[in-house]
Amino acid sequence: MGIVTASGSTAGVPGGVSSRKQRQTVVLASVTAFMVGLDILVIMVALPTLFETLRASASDLGWTVNSYEIGFAAALLTSSALGDRYGRRAVFVIGVAIFTAGSIWCALSSASGIGMLIIARAFQGIGGGIGMALGLSIVTAVTPPAKRGAAFGVWGAIMGISIALGPLIGGAILHFMPWQWIFWVNVPIGLVLIVLSLLVIEETKGDVRRLDIIGLILSTTAIVLLLQALLRIGSVSGSDPTIIVGLVAGSIGLLVFVQWERKCSHPMIPLSMFRDRRFAGGCAASFALGAGLYGTAFMFTQYLQLVLGSNSIGVGLRLLPWVAVAPIVAPLAGVLADRLGERPIIAAALTLFAGAFFAIGFLVMEGHTYATMVVPLVIAGIGVAAAMPTTATAVMRSTDPGRFAIASGVSTTIRQAGAGFGVALAVAMFSTFGGYESGPEFFDGFSAAVYALAAVTLLGVIPAVMIPPLKARR
Repeated sequence: MGIVTASGSTAGVPGGVSSRKQRQTVVLASVTAFMVGLDILVIMVALPTLFETLRASASDLGWTVNSYEIGFAAALLTSSALGDRYGRRAVFVIGVAIFTAGSIWCALSSASGIGMLIIARAFQGIGGGIGMALGLSIVTAVTPPAKRGAAFGVWGAIMGISIALGPLIGGAILHFMPWQWIFWVNVPIGLVLIVLSLLVIEETKGDVRRLDIIGLILSTTAIVLLLQALLRIGSVSGSDPTIIVGLVAGSIGLLVFVQWERKCSHPMIPLSMFRDRRFAGGCAASFALGAGLYGTAFMFTQYLQLVLGSNSIGVGLRLLPWVAVAPIVAPLAGVLADRLGERPIIAAALTLFAGAFFAIGFLVMEGHTYATMVVPLVIAGIGVAAAMPTTATAVMRSTDPGRFAIASGVSTTIRQAGAGFGVALAVAMFSTFGGYESGPEFFDGFSAAVYALAAVTLLGVIPAVMIPPLKARR
């Protein structure tokens, strides 16, 4: 099986890849995204079980979630740079293998205690980050630019299904089997993905250039410092020295990284990429989407648990109106993006999401029942399902073929940074304007947090309208 280089093309199809293999590649990348996304949510419903069986503290449980997210984010840029240089399929398969091995490690960690599970989750997250970033790049590499919206629509639909089913699958596994099975279920799926990826996916490479080792170290260190600080604001005081050091040192590290990339003769991230309004607008809109989605999910699940008294399966069922439309809306949004361009779809999608949560914040403040929130939840779900694939399309559609992987890694990292910022903003607003001491205090804090997150999401419309219309593209 030959290697398709950045310039390879046959009969208008990237690398001469058949339509059948294009579809198969999209499915394999999407199933990987499904598995990785599922594991972010499944662990949430297992936290009470881990608290009892492993005698974990609240801090331990927080790290069980956060270690995965930190490992995920830390792997994105490095693996993307390696994928462009050494082969996207090869690095993608390595990522799936690490994720699968990490799942086995997590399942076997109970004998060694919660500390070993935290380490295993970080390792698993590294594999998930590699698989997610390289999955987007291999889909881009085999899909003609005019059809990438539709391809990312399928990817977004399957991601949406993982969000919808995560709490339900986790709750069902914990009801019938030991908690270790939330990790064991990944193993056969991962093994099949590895074999099929080697058989189906064509190897592609990007620009062959020297590795920017200093850039890799600076970017990874800055991302880990910043993200761990943002993620932990909800579990420790904002004045905690580790939070302050993480935010300050991470910010300085990010500035140093940017300066290094400007001077480096072989930068890991060519900063000229951000001069392209498609790329910059898509990344900025993705940051706003990540902040709004993760921040509101963080607050709304607490509302379901603390106010409505929902158990893990109950939370999953009540979240269904929010996520169940993704399998229909995401592919449709992708097709429309190929016809109309991403700008109007992203702008409309973010506006729908923001408007829905402005309404939910008001409804909660006024003491309305969950039933009155079903319609706003459906509207928010339409917004997320439409924005997720189209922001990816905006970033990837016209990216230089030699930079597919690094473009995917940058945009996914920015979305993860937005997610961390959204959770931190939610915690800050909730703590400032409310609290857990009484119902009225919770409602005050909830509404303040949701209003702030909706405003941030709405600000994402500004970079969205920077994206050139379809007719202006080359």
